Amino acid sequence: MASAASLLNSHHATQFAWGLIVASAAVVLEHHLLRAGGLLPVACAMGLALAMALRQLPAAAHGASIAAGIVPLLLGLPAGATATTALAGWALVMLGTRLAQHIEFDPRLSRPRDAAALPLLTCAALAPMLVLGQSLGARIDAAWGAGAEAAAASAALQGAVDGTWTGAQAGVTAAAWSTLSCLVALAWRREFHDAAAAKGHPGVDALLALGLGGCMVAAGLSGSSSPGLYALSLLCAAPLLLAVLLRSSLTVASLALAGSTVVLALAQASLPDGPAAVAPSLLSAPVLVLLGLLLVAHAGRAAAVWRENRWEWALDGSRIGVADWRLQGPEHFVSANWRRLTGHEGGHWTPAHWLGRVHADERPLLEEALATVASGAEGRRSLELRMPAGETWRWFETTLLVLERSVEGRPLRLLATVIDVDDRHEALQRQRLSASLFLHLHEGLLITDEYLRALDLNPAYTQILGVQRDEVLGTVPSLLRPNPPDPLARQQRVAMWQSLHEQGSWRGELLERRRNGELCTLQATITAVPGVRSDVKNHVLVISDITEQRVQRERLERQAHFDELTRLPNRARLSELLGEAMLAADRDGYLLTVCYLDLDHFKPVNDRFGHAAGDRLLAELAGRLRSALRTRETWADVAARLGGDEFVLLLRAGTLEEARLAVERVLRVVAQPYLIDPSAEPVQVTASMGATVYPIDRSDADTLLRHADHAMYGAKQSGRNGYLFFDPEHRRRTEERVMAIGRVQEALDHAEFVLHYQPKVDMRGGRVLGLEALIRWEHPQQGLIAPMQFLPLIENTGLSARVGDWALAQALEHLAAWRRGGLDITVAVNISARHIQEPDFALRLSELLARHPEALAPHVELEMLETAAHADIEATSALMARCRALGVRFALDDFGTGYSTLTYLKRLPVESLKIDRSFVHHMLDDAQDRAIVEGVIGLARTFGCTVVAEGVESPAQARTLLEMGCEVGQGIGIAAQPISSRVRRRRRGVAGPGAYPARDG
Repeated sequence: MASAASLLNSHHATQFAWGLIVASAAVVLEHHLLRAGGLLPVACAMGLALAMALRQLPAAAHGASIAAGIVPLLLGLPAGATATTALAGWALVMLGTRLAQHIEFDPRLSRPRDAAALPLLTCAALAPMLVLGQSLGARIDAAWGAGAEAAAASAALQGAVDGTWTGAQAGVTAAAWSTLSCLVALAWRREFHDAAAAKGHPGVDALLALGLGGCMVAAGLSGSSSPGLYALSLLCAAPLLLAVLLRSSLTVASLALAGSTVVLALAQASLPDGPAAVAPSLLSAPVLVLLGLLLVAHAGRAAAVWRENRWEWALDGSRIGVADWRLQGPEHFVSANWRRLTGHEGGHWTPAHWLGRVHADERPLLEEALATVASGAEGRRSLELRMPAGETWRWFETTLLVLERSVEGRPLRLLATVIDVDDRHEALQRQRLSASLFLHLHEGLLITDEYLRALDLNPAYTQILGVQRDEVLGTVPSLLRPNPPDPLARQQRVAMWQSLHEQGSWRGELLERRRNGELCTLQATITAVPGVRSDVKNHVLVISDITEQRVQRERLERQAHFDELTRLPNRARLSELLGEAMLAADRDGYLLTVCYLDLDHFKPVNDRFGHAAGDRLLAELAGRLRSALRTRETWADVAARLGGDEFVLLLRAGTLEEARLAVERVLRVVAQPYLIDPSAEPVQVTASMGATVYPIDRSDADTLLRHADHAMYGAKQSGRNGYLFFDPEHRRRTEERVMAIGRVQEALDHAEFVLHYQPKVDMRGGRVLGLEALIRWEHPQQGLIAPMQFLPLIENTGLSARVGDWALAQALEHLAAWRRGGLDITVAVNISARHIQEPDFALRLSELLARHPEALAPHVELEMLETAAHADIEATSALMARCRALGVRFALDDFGTGYSTLTYLKRLPVESLKIDRSFVHHMLDDAQDRAIVEGVIGLARTFGCTVVAEGVESPAQARTLLEMGCEVGQGIGIAAQPISSRVRRRRRGVAGPGAYPARDG
């Protein structure tokens, strides 16, 4: 605030100094240059003070008033006359300011009334009071003056006032000089200088001002001695002053008049007798006459400009651009708004300029309209066209009108108007688009009044509900009625109106009946449209038929929560039901038995009767489970299918004994025979069930299922067709198994596995034909671990495939090194069932082969168990075909131990059959084993396969095999210690994970 006050004080001080300096200069000029008395200097200073006060410069006005009172004293003028004149003038400046505010005087003099009020403010009040103050001051000086000089001066001044300078003459002179100084001060504005520079030429204006000064000099020199020359000088000065005003501005004209007045006074002062030689009226009359003429001319011009501006303002206010032109001749007029709207920036305008700005698409229309109106065929034409507005095009409405006609009726003058209608055009386009959308919208749309009476509706609304438009208009639609007959619909309406009153809108689903009685589901959105007074004016209802979507959604929900085959809850729904049952058990205090049921030997049923028969068995089993469930008023048992032949049951019980009885009842129901093929005998399938009891087993839902699953596996290991309740010992063993699997994972990550190789030998020639890769675990603490101690742990896990990949990669690495060393051998790698069932097994095998530039595929043999090959004969055959396309061969390991048929063997593309070692071991002392070996050799010969005997331990076994026709064998009788690759792997720096379990042959 202190800085603001200092700035304000500094600003006022600047104004005060400016007013003091300007008024002091005027007083000094009047006194010394013109040798004027005390009245004229004070009159000029007071005129300046009044102008400064009118221009809202109070500090400058005070400075000018003080200069009017002090500077004359410093120049030696009588003190009394000067003081009283300045005091009276200052009081009348304040009075004039108040009067100007009362009559709303504009110091810019832009209105005729302001030009007329200026002389009123100076002549009517300021001049008489200055004369009276001068007269009163002279008497004071004469009465109280000290000394002969002061008395003589006061007497001379009083005589001048009472005698030569009469009251009227002094008043006229004071009025002329004060008004002129006030006018100069008011007109001294920058905008007038800018206007002068724009309108007039400085050289011409200077010549006119010099001519005006010459006329005033002539008038001053002629004075009373030559009245004719005096009058002629004034007559010549008047048009020169008007010319300066019309060509330039009020500023230039007032300055020219002030300069001419000074010249007039100097001319009179240069006469031999000075001012006394000329009558005072001759000194002030030219100034007053020219000043009055200047104000009258300015008032007239201001009135004309005012009238012209009012017309322009009216056009600008209406945003209409106007142009008119004569058809023959250069005469034309364009308004400022026309230039702004059409973008015309040049001085000269023609209709061709307008045509050049119009969009090319509308230009022919405008040319045709101009020709039609100019020919007189039409007196008026309206059209819409586009003109540029920045980087875009805007629409304008144009009207062409014949403004003037000849006597014969031929158009002579045309008028054109343009108005920007781009917003209206865009609104019309939006309205048309809205109307089109309203008619073609797929959603039903209904508009009502505040009383819910239908005002309009689109065709989609009638199609969705099957009603007629005329039936709905003027009525309250059934969707908006507050009390529909259906209870669910009434509940929906209550929620709808509550949300509508609180939030102004509602969105949800509504149940409605079509005209034909069909029930449908509608997605509805209703919105309240407020009026001007914020009250509800309309309601807008939008509906879409989602009946099919709802049916599909319910179907998807059933599919998401229920098994498609058995219609039992699925895993996702079971999680919800189990959570609810646990809460109910805690609340009601009963026991919840969580049972995990898995069918025994269900896969052979699928293999024997087909998948369709297996599905029928599962469906019948689901029906039996539903019939075995109990239902009470507050609870019901639950059966769910997890997938395949695995089911979960949630059974309520009061005691553990009741839980056991419930489990046994379910197993008895499951064990009943199933008639799945009318042409075959009924099939009897048993089940193994594991169970855990909540809240005795205080675990979460997932853990309960896992415990029941563990118990089920325990029941299977106990011989199947039974049940087992979860116990901590079983859990401990399971955790140990998990930890053992984790240790195998660590061994794979830490490169603790190594491949040993057992040779395959041509027993007749003694030549090594190939090697079978056998995996071993070099445990840091336990030493070398056989594969049967860790491979069964990971047999049904994803780790089995990883170990298989590692074994394949290592075997290919060693094979490539051996072949580069000149060894022409093959390498056989065992493939587990889990590994070969991986979807990308063939792709990964091709990637491993592609790592080596040598063609290794023809020298690679993949051995798989007979049971693994028959897991899914179709998929296995297709996979083997893809692998054989890469060049690798297949061998069927442990042949004769499974339950394969000759049909399966025929469909499998294998090159070798390996006789299981158990048959070879006892073939010399067991006739059945010998017959099996002979049968396998015969089958291999029939199917064109190579036969390999495993477990050859003695020369007698080798000779017997050769006699039977088997020439290739392997076993400890041929190579007691398998070849290890650890030394070579360490020397070549081969290490890292990847794996496959190779089994001993």
